[in-house]
Amino acid sequence: MDGNTINPNQSGTGFLVVQVTTANTAIPLANAAVTLRESEGGRVLYELRSGNDGRTERVGLPAPPRAESMRPSAQRPYAMYNIEVKLDNYENAFYQNVPVFDGITAIQQANLVPVPENGYPSPFTLNDGQRFEGEEPQLWRG
Repeated sequence: MDGNTINPNQSGTGFLVVQVTTANTAIPLANAAVTLRESEGGRVLYELRSGNDGRTERVGLPAPPRAESMRPSAQRPYAMYNIEVKLDNYENAFYQNVPVFDGITAIQQANLVPVPENGYPSPFTLNDGQRFEGEEPQLWRG
């Protein structure tokens, strides 16, 4: 997709890489589908795939010029984008209003959670993710 449409207020270029992992960032995930959209309007700018290292290619995105961040203004000095990450056997991840600054490469971490063996996300969590020594596990409905 073409990410080169420039808003007159966004004559700079920022960069974005999405790092797709699992196991609390310990294991990179290859071949995840990553969709980058405009924050306002939702137009698709890029459709990417993560590589063997879990990273997408670095893409350029329109952003307000860096000089705009050097003086007080009602306008924010960065652009915002939405990211959707999908991979079979993992729950989808969505990131809204990810900031991108002119001249800077942002790295968005996407830590995917495996779908349980039955294929459905679980409505249960174990003690809100906490367990204490000597305490029996309890299931809580989420």
